[in-house]
Amino acid sequence: MRISDYMQDSLIALDGEAETKDEAISKTVDLLKQSGAVANAEKFLSAVLERESLGSTAIGRGIALPHARTQYIEEITIAFMRLKEGVDFSAVDGEPVRLIFLMGTPLKKVSEYLTVLSRLSNILKDESVRKQIYKAKSPFEIRTLFKKHDVLSDNPG
Repeated sequence: MRISDYMQDSLIALDGEAETKDEAISKTVDLLKQSGAVANAEKFLSAVLERESLGSTAIGRGIALPHARTQYIEEITIAFMRLKEGVDFSAVDGEPVRLIFLMGTPLKKVSEYLTVLSRLSNILKDESVRKQIYKAKSPFEIRTLFKKHDVLSDNPG
């Protein structure tokens, strides 16, 4: 299992624009809708926003991991949006969010989902990874970066 296996170039948007957290999440869900990765984008968005209302998915350092487990998605999928300007996600560290990794998960894949979420957040703790994400000029560069770090995390030490 590698993070890059859950990402596709069509689900990666660089330099997105949004004024609010809800708009940023909605635009990230639109990536799933446009690619056909979600059966009902409106209901999926509602599930993501409902989850967000329980507590912010901002993990600090300008990163948010909004997610939902629903029947509207067939496979675990990660959509990514890098925002030009940060938006308020009520992060613990108070930083505005510019990097949004939205996860859609089928109801039946709880264990795999938790593993993917944990692995993604561990990779994103690395400051050099975050700097490379900000510098990336294409979706391909983002996926290549995750492929590289997936291999490194598979072979610790």
